[in-house]
Amino acid sequence: MDRAKEKLIELAVNLGESLGLNRTVCQIYALLYLSDHPLSPTEIGKSLGMSKGNVSINLRILEQWNAVRKTWKKGYTRPLYEANENIEEIVLDKLKTGIEKRINYVKPVLEQVKKDGNLKHQDEKILKKLDRIEKIISRIEFFLENFETIKSITR
Repeated sequence: MDRAKEKLIELAVNLGESLGLNRTVCQIYALLYLSDHPLSPTEIGKSLGMSKGNVSINLRILEQWNAVRKTWKKGYTRPLYEANENIEEIVLDKLKTGIEKRINYVKPVLEQVKKDGNLKHQDEKILKKLDRIEKIISRIEFFLENFETIKSITR
């Protein structure tokens, strides 16, 4: 693999990891994105120094994200893979999913804290802060409800 491609793959890995994504997933996606033709899992593994099993597991994750797709070439019995080049869609969908997971985790905890009744009158400051957090969550939920419209603006 040439030096420029290695640097770009490392850049994608660092960016992806900063968003909480798996290093291997980022490496495979970047390699496929930079490739001018579909690659087999064996080629991916050789290029990145990974086992076939590791490549296979992470390709399935990328398929679930709609970040890669299988293609077939005449004369080959196994699929080849190519990147979905619509990076904006992939990143925005992944961000949306991550935000939804976190909201779904936070809301029940906040509701439980308020219902427990352990917060007494002297905890007025805490109640105000909880209300503020709930307002932020409400704004985020509004954003998520209008996500497709927002996403279409970026196209």
